[in-house]
Amino acid sequence: MFMFIFNIIKRICWEVYLLFTRLPPNQAWMDPREQALMVKYIQEYKNENRTQCEAMNEFLFSKRPISMVEYGAGSSTFFFSTYVDHYISIEHSLDYCRELERMAASQPQRSVKIFYMGRNSVGFYIKSTYEQNASSQSQSSSQIEIYCVPRNAYSFTAYRLWATGGRSTYRMYRDYVDFLSVYFRERKFDFVFIDGRARPQVAYAVLKQLNGSHAKLFIHDWNQRKEYHIVEQEFYNIVDQQIESNQVGGGGLVVLEKKSEHIGERNINDIQWQHG
Repeated sequence: MFMFIFNIIKRICWEVYLLFTRLPPNQAWMDPREQALMVKYIQEYKNENRTQCEAMNEFLFSKRPISMVEYGAGSSTFFFSTYVDHYISIEHSLDYCRELERMAASQPQRSVKIFYMGRNSVGFYIKSTYEQNASSQSQSSSQIEIYCVPRNAYSFTAYRLWATGGRSTYRMYRDYVDFLSVYFRERKFDFVFIDGRARPQVAYAVLKQLNGSHAKLFIHDWNQRKEYHIVEQEFYNIVDQQIESNQVGGGGLVVLEKKSEHIGERNINDIQWQHG
């Protein structure tokens, strides 16, 4: 009975949350200056690639797609994906993945796949898929893939972690944090945007997936969340930032590059995270 009531309350809270946070899919939940900073780096990278590839061989340029990963899907998924060729987003909430289906349907010109994932002793596997092919009139060439990877802890364990400030621990979101390094083990990405759960742990886990020492990592909501700052202290250097923000909750965006090619060898469980 307790779980039945708990789930009803959870559903009501979720619908209220969507009522106040639902945005058009072409508008990210960020200060416009934060968006502009991210777009600037993506555009600069595209221009550099174009210049280098055209100097070598014009044909090669069309064969070098720009890829980006996002932890924490939402309207930002549809906004930033327009600037890259291949966009992968990882989301932990099954409810929100259903909301993402609605967002996708409102943009029939976009090519979108949403994979609902499970994990067994062998690894991650696809349980079901939502697929939307771009309309024939579409001029968008970007591909969006969203992977819904549920958290590990539920019911009383999840509630206890949430109530004690451990809402984004590695223990609670292990599959979500590890997903990229397991499912896309051999892939490298030009950009990573972290705006979801367990952000410091995700930042550490993706170190090996960055495409070179100058690949950029963006972390949102930097201002008020001091527990994120271990990322700068131990793993990355801040190369740019947009600290002033009108975003609810403090906002703030930092642009980072990893400190060295050799960082990221420690076991994630051995690191002293502030919240586990």
